Amino acid sequence: MEHEASHRRELGIFLKRKRAATDPGRFGLPVHRRRRVAGLRREEIALLAGISVTWYTQIESGANVTISPALLSRLAGVFSLTPLERAYLFTLGIDEMGVINAVAPELHLLSGSHIAADTLEGEIALVLRAHRTIKTQIYSTILHGTLDALLPHLDEERCPIGIWLHDDLACEQRHSRQYSLAARAHGTFHREIARVVDASLCGDVTVSEQLLVAPSRYALASLELERTFADWPAIAAA
Repeated sequence: MEHEASHRRELGIFLKRKRAATDPGRFGLPVHRRRRVAGLRREEIALLAGISVTWYTQIESGANVTISPALLSRLAGVFSLTPLERAYLFTLGIDEMGVINAVAPELHLLSGSHIAADTLEGEIALVLRAHRTIKTQIYSTILHGTLDALLPHLDEERCPIGIWLHDDLACEQRHSRQYSLAARAHGTFHREIARVVDASLCGDVTVSEQLLVAPSRYALASLELERTFADWPAIAAA
């Protein structure tokens, strides 16, 4: 899927940038004129992370390979990532809702903003994927100082999930208790996004990072949104 390919490309770019910025001397590696690359070589990263050069090269090149949380943790340690950079790495490297591909492998977000499927289960899978995309954009925005990329997602009624909740969801689902819980969780998540944006506008990256990383209110709101939506199909079928 193009969605996954895009995340893997971003992951490769992020790893290359961190590799180039990592001082070989930190690991006792020689630094001399014959070193042809800035920072660490791929072979050195692979050795430090405990994987083969071929495997690391595939990851950095954006290949669609399985990446475990343990490997991402080791890479985060090698690069001495900040908590925010670590969160960004994990959202790019792992589909947080691992059941999505099994539930609806052929589905995708149409035009990046429209959620539509034949079943409620399929639509919820897309909602959770949209949530992951929004989170990745939030982390990227703070890390790269590109606040404009986040602005389209500030209005809770016009982001992909909001459009689905308020415009596209089947009418019979809008009167259920689960709908109320989902709408509330979605609204809470957007209020926490607004707090992050306010901190970013003040130019305080440290505060923004503290607001984003668990166990912050933002992280808890994100987790509650995921749980609420993930539970919806089973409750609706009961």
